[in-house]
Amino acid sequence: MRMTAIISEYNPFHNGHYYQATTARRETDADVIVAIMSGTFMQRGEPAFTDKWTRAQAAVASGAIDLVLELPFYFAVQRADRFALGGVTIAETIGCQSLSFGSECGDIEPFLHAAAEQIEETLAYKQALHDGLASGLSSAHAASLAFKSVSGTLDLTQPNNTLGYYYARAANTLSLHTTKRIGSGYHDLSTGDIMSATAIRAHHQTHGQLLALPEQTEDVLANASFANFSHYYPWIRQRLLTTPVPELIRIAGIDASLAPRLIEGAKQATTFDTFLNYVKTRRYTRTSLQRALIYLLTSTTAEEVARIDYDHIDFVRPLAFSERGRQALKTIKTRTTVFSTFTSHPWLTKESQVTAAYALPLARYDALLEHRRFPYFAGSSSK
Repeated sequence: MRMTAIISEYNPFHNGHYYQATTARRETDADVIVAIMSGTFMQRGEPAFTDKWTRAQAAVASGAIDLVLELPFYFAVQRADRFALGGVTIAETIGCQSLSFGSECGDIEPFLHAAAEQIEETLAYKQALHDGLASGLSSAHAASLAFKSVSGTLDLTQPNNTLGYYYARAANTLSLHTTKRIGSGYHDLSTGDIMSATAIRAHHQTHGQLLALPEQTEDVLANASFANFSHYYPWIRQRLLTTPVPELIRIAGIDASLAPRLIEGAKQATTFDTFLNYVKTRRYTRTSLQRALIYLLTSTTAEEVARIDYDHIDFVRPLAFSERGRQALKTIKTRTTVFSTFTSHPWLTKESQVTAAYALPLARYDALLEHRRFPYFAGSSSK
């Protein structure tokens, strides 16, 4: 059984994702497409548009995805290299032959070449990075520009190219495949048949309408509850204004310099956007702040994150699967532990805490409790 993995967020699953998954199935000759999907909070530190169970069901209902496995919180809400390494670790652990990803580049050779070049170890890269940081750029922006100045093959100022590069760096046993991103770019808010997930969320927030989704996906999402940071700001504000500074600086992403700035922002700002504009700087970017705030909501400490081994995982957890996905799970169970129900594993205990942090501001706590949820099966239960 040939399995191709896609490391994903599906926030939500849209027509571009459908195109990428169906292209990957054809071009990698895959029997099964496995999506390794972020759960409740996203890589850039944002609450998921809707809950992971609904998003996983929507992906499988489209017919393009056969199995959705959860990318654990510790891997999902992370900088790009750790996010990529965690996803690749799962893909290799379960025995996938290929990994497919969308990219602005659309050609796999530049990724393979750039990964082999070890550009970050060169003096030219280090000097360019130093110069960028000295000029006041954020670490992420300085790194992408430094890479672009040294590499003649790959532009890492593009977000999907960046993830693809780190997938290539992390992969050991996987054959890599990429599909050129079509339609809207990552930050493009225009409407059409293929839109960015950012544009879909923004349009829904403004107009209450879902666009550019496969019909089956739209049907699944029709009665979903949707989230954005405005739901969470009162909870964030309460935590910032009631947590002693020594406890606050134990949270991952919050240091002694940032903590007073966050507290003052919480005192001043009544909305999340106003708060973020108050506290962000070149050093503290929107993405790094959002991750820190998610860590605050979920009581995730720096010590806790420091213990994570991103190239090892001892279980996988299915969120949704088709009949082909169910057959794949039989093979996966011969390679690693599969948790289809809630258990006392420390990482699942963490997921239950994370889900509570996500669900309470939406008044959906009972509906989303981890121990009450089972994977969605898009098939006949009699089989």
